[in-house]
Amino acid sequence: MKIVNTGNVYRIYDDNLRTYDQLPPQTYIVRFSQFSGFYLELKEDIKVNEKIYGVHAQKVDKVMNSFKKFNRNLGVILSGAKGIGKSVCAKLIAERAVSEGYPVITVNEYVKGIADFLSEIQQEVVIIFDEFDKTFVSKRRGNDEDPADAQAELLTLLDGMEQGKKMFIVTCNSLEKLNEFLVNRPGRFHYHFRFGYPNPAEIREYLQDKLDRKFWGEIDKVINFSSKVDLNYDCLRSIAWELSQGYTFESSIQDLNIINIERERYKIQVVFSDGTKTQTREQYLDLFDSDSEVEVELKYMNKGSVYVTFNPIHGNYNTTLGATVVDGSKVKDVQWYLYNDDNDIDDDDTEIEKAKKREESAENERIKALHVEYIVITRKYDKNIHYMV
Repeated sequence: MKIVNTGNVYRIYDDNLRTYDQLPPQTYIVRFSQFSGFYLELKEDIKVNEKIYGVHAQKVDKVMNSFKKFNRNLGVILSGAKGIGKSVCAKLIAERAVSEGYPVITVNEYVKGIADFLSEIQQEVVIIFDEFDKTFVSKRRGNDEDPADAQAELLTLLDGMEQGKKMFIVTCNSLEKLNEFLVNRPGRFHYHFRFGYPNPAEIREYLQDKLDRKFWGEIDKVINFSSKVDLNYDCLRSIAWELSQGYTFESSIQDLNIINIERERYKIQVVFSDGTKTQTREQYLDLFDSDSEVEVELKYMNKGSVYVTFNPIHGNYNTTLGATVVDGSKVKDVQWYLYNDDNDIDDDDTEIEKAKKREESAENERIKALHVEYIVITRKYDKNIHYMV
């Protein structure tokens, strides 16, 4: 029998009771009971048993080195779309933390008062809020607070000066759903790692690792496809499985749950046979509709409007420098014409005006004799979140 005394209360436990001055370096999850309140439940330590791609390892080193040197709490935001490595990065940090003697606590549900409970842990720990934009927005357990209050409650925890600094890791898909006092506040969240989709080199490395060499011929098709559709690692894992079964990429993509549900924005550049170029920066296209033609209006220097009609799905695609290049000689029905102001010579024109119109007419005839060498279609991405210097 073990007896534990707190204040005027004595509780009786069996002989399995153990007491610690500090949490052992293990992995825990926060639980809540209406009868006993908050407590920590031991869970299996997080292990990452697969090859990691991208810059995850460098980010983990950076975070752990800073946490050791900081004399205050350290916050880390991991943001980005689903399936591109946020949770993997959080797991890598957790795995490293436990191996270096830090307990790891995961939080997957909001209950009022959780900030006070976590602040009572007076030792150096790592606390992970996975899918924070979902967990700390929805109303939980009948709480009537405004959803923003769930995040605001943590502000005192993040700024806390209690004994034992803490590392707070937040993963989220949508930055817009984070409290305004969390974003652009490096005093609270020192780091913000934004994870993007794998680039062509990373896709090639991933698929070469997953596929027998006899299937490598399909890899370029996947890379070309990724210039039109964002592929996360969940998508690549499924594609690799299909290819490893001997299916072609064309047949695999017809059956996989990877679908085209919206038009993407593109910059379209047209290059003519004399080397001149014209472009439009904001064009919505569906590059998967083989029956639709695209007519694009572009300005040709100061000569007027150029209209180019083509069917991009029949092009020869590659992803040099991240652009989809459509070779004009292989694009179905590339047509174009120049529309400009009427420059017919009138009797009332002065000699200078007549000379100018004759010069413009000759220039227009030269332009109309040009043919399209090729068209460059480049996907438009939202403005970079981090500053570029």
